Amino acid sequence: MEGYQVIFEHEVLFRDLDAMGHVNNVAFVSFMEDARMQYWKALRTVHGVKDINFILGEVTCRYLSPAYLGETLLIGIRARNLGNKSFHFEYRMEDKDSGRLITEGRSVQVVYDYKEKKSTPLNDRMRDAVTALEKLKLSDLSAAE
Repeated sequence: MEGYQVIFEHEVLFRDLDAMGHVNNVAFVSFMEDARMQYWKALRTVHGVKDINFILGEVTCRYLSPAYLGETLLIGIRARNLGNKSFHFEYRMEDKDSGRLITEGRSVQVVYDYKEKKSTPLNDRMRDAVTALEKLKLSDLSAAE
């Protein structure tokens, strides 16, 4: 999990499985949602659901190896490509015991004003918090212009 500052564990539960006995593809997308919440907690800028000011614009997941009941997954998330009104998260999921890579994913979040119903610029407070958490220079996190 090199390069990931936010990492947490998830034990694969029966509810995560499909009829074939391995983790269903939609469960991995749900794990990514859990990762986003872990990231917000780590930022310490979000104190409740109303403080989350983004909408999900895109999500992709590459399935590389199946995961099974009882395995513990290490799930890592990191922010990248901080743009004017959007940013990316990258995800990595590995089997804790073997280190086997299970999935890699990416999502695009758009900063959004729910009251005005439109996208808004990413503020400096958020940029500073992400930069500090990721332990990178802002230029390392910014989208190519």
